[in-house]
Amino acid sequence: MATRIVLALILFCSFSSNYAAKPKQTLQHEAIASAHPLATQAGLAVLRSGGNAFDAAVAVSSVLAVVEPYSSGIGGGGFWLLYRARDHKVVMIDGRERAPYRATRTLYQDKHGTLIPHASINGPLSAGIPGQPAALAHLAKKYGRLPLSQSLASAIRIANNGFKVDRVYQRLARFRHRVLQKYPTSASIFLKNGNVPKRGDVIVQKDLAKTLQ
Repeated sequence: MATRIVLALILFCSFSSNYAAKPKQTLQHEAIASAHPLATQAGLAVLRSGGNAFDAAVAVSSVLAVVEPYSSGIGGGGFWLLYRARDHKVVMIDGRERAPYRATRTLYQDKHGTLIPHASINGPLSAGIPGQPAALAHLAKKYGRLPLSQSLASAIRIANNGFKVDRVYQRLARFRHRVLQKYPTSASIFLKNGNVPKRGDVIVQKDLAKTLQ
């Protein structure tokens, strides 16, 4: 699914007298808003380590890919609208997932032309070709200051160590409970003994950490 990001990065650095109230005035502020506290913290950590807004976008996006398995992820895609103050450049990155090249208009129909229930939303045929990994690599290489490994570090750590279940996670896990139960690997990661996890339970994703790494 598309990455759900509200990312606001306000960076005021070394304004010239044409843009500041006083000559040589220097202001430094950063603000990040995202859909999860851990993602916001990751973005701030990258900024404070010398990264720029683009590095922070990578950090926020990658952590959301870990803590929002119901809405974000490297198996899907998203859009990134960013602004570079140095030269007033506005960048729109289209990293949305797309259909496989061999997909056909009858992909979700049986041999009689009847629609196969839920085939477009559950199981392997429901997956698109991911766009987010390429988008994050592009952002880091072309616009960022930090290596991709550093911007992904928080996501890798959280995937390895886990994050705590909140009410949003519970609600979405309950909504997809029956489908998650159907697939043993999904159930072992996102459920607890086949049940919706309790608030405060920890979700660990070792394989996702390896993939990000």
